[in-house]
Amino acid sequence: MSEVVFLSNTNIQIASGSPNGDGVKVSKLISAPLPEGAVLNGVVMDQERVTETLKLAWQSNKLPKSEVTLIINSPQLRANRVDAPILPEKKTTDFIDRETRDSEYGRFQNPITGWYVVSKDNKAKTQHVVYETAENDFVKKYIDIFTNAGLKLKTIHNGVQIATEFFTKQAKGKTLLYMILDGKSLVTIFFAEGKYYYDSTSRVFAQPGTPEFAREIYSSISSIRQFTSAQHLTETVKDIMFCGLTYNQVSQLANDIINIDSAADISIAQPPSGTSIANDPSQYPFFIYPIAGLRKINDGVSILTSSKQSEKKKSGAGGMKKLIIPFAAIMGVLVLVYAGTATFKAIKSSELKAIEQYINNSNTKIKVAEYDSMYDNMAEMGEIQGGVDLLDQYLNSYPVPDSSINEKIKSAAKKYDVDVSFDSYNATTGIFKITASSPEVEDINQFIAELLSMDIFENVDYTGYAIDSKGEYWQINVVCTLAANDTAQDAATNEEVN
Repeated sequence: MSEVVFLSNTNIQIASGSPNGDGVKVSKLISAPLPEGAVLNGVVMDQERVTETLKLAWQSNKLPKSEVTLIINSPQLRANRVDAPILPEKKTTDFIDRETRDSEYGRFQNPITGWYVVSKDNKAKTQHVVYETAENDFVKKYIDIFTNAGLKLKTIHNGVQIATEFFTKQAKGKTLLYMILDGKSLVTIFFAEGKYYYDSTSRVFAQPGTPEFAREIYSSISSIRQFTSAQHLTETVKDIMFCGLTYNQVSQLANDIINIDSAADISIAQPPSGTSIANDPSQYPFFIYPIAGLRKINDGVSILTSSKQSEKKKSGAGGMKKLIIPFAAIMGVLVLVYAGTATFKAIKSSELKAIEQYINNSNTKIKVAEYDSMYDNMAEMGEIQGGVDLLDQYLNSYPVPDSSINEKIKSAAKKYDVDVSFDSYNATTGIFKITASSPEVEDINQFIAELLSMDIFENVDYTGYAIDSKGEYWQINVVCTLAANDTAQDAATNEEVN
């Protein structure tokens, strides 16, 4: 029996149970509300209040205090996938470190990485691995919270990837779209013919049960369809499994979506075969992340182990410095004493006198003063030149919209009979905003798919469809992020996208 905790923005969810073959056996599901603002996107803002909420939940439900797994969805815990050769644990860790680009660490100062095996192909001698990276201080904060709550934290995992693996068996051979609503956060996971292709996280502003909510959900579905078009996938996205809403809310959403797209079939998510839930199985769609965390995970190196190893290295380096610094200081003193003594013996009194005369010579003093002045000027000029070079580097790497980019957008719009207007460009972020309109939604979809295929854009997104007051034209606000000049050639064309 083990306990899995999921920290959402609004509550703490706990699933108590154990693995059961390819599924899980859930004996208890618990939800405890969090104080408002205590957690924001998986980042703890009020450590003391989160600790107290955990304590109370464990005491009230008399849960075991060891072997607790934490599941979070946060940009501070990044998860990626990689195919690696089947190697021993240490060599697999080294392989992942080599394959991981520095850019994936973002602004992490002291990143640590854990990984686990998703699947193995013994014939090809390869393994599919999910690796998770976070700032060491970020992980240590959670360790402190659970320790102060009297709990032993076993490991930490990214919720989206854990849910993806949990859905894999149910999606085998199918083209499915899973949507998980957690408060205002919507996670979308896409499978094509049973193969995981894509996941994304977006924010939902409308309330469930309203037409505005249905339009936002349909916007996410359209985004996946554009992705399939850009990837030249022939499968059509029709079946959508929804989590995080009641049965009645999902029925209302399905009816609203049918009015927009009759091909979309939305239904409430059901537990996969092999998974059983005691007491109230209807709670399954609301506890996807902690239930998925009960599944057996083949941890290679957990991120907690990586954190401990990082601390040991830091401690060892500090101890070595304590030994090296005094030794180096003593050696330095001895060298200085020896050099001074040798110099003193070597110099004759006549040479000392000649040196003193040279030093005190007025011409020598004038030349020294000139040299000091020139040196100061050169140092100042070097600093200015360095700043100019750095500014030039930044300017050259900045994405700038010009007439050629505008013409490319206009050409793509004309190709699909779409009208476009250029709204704004933010030079700080490189974000280019346009409005596209057409009588046909599919023409707009094809236009956006065309933009997605252009290497001038790092990202293309949109906020949702709206129809004009006359009911004749569909409109959509498109947000394009221009690709930086020095990273344009880094775009990948992998079949599998994360």
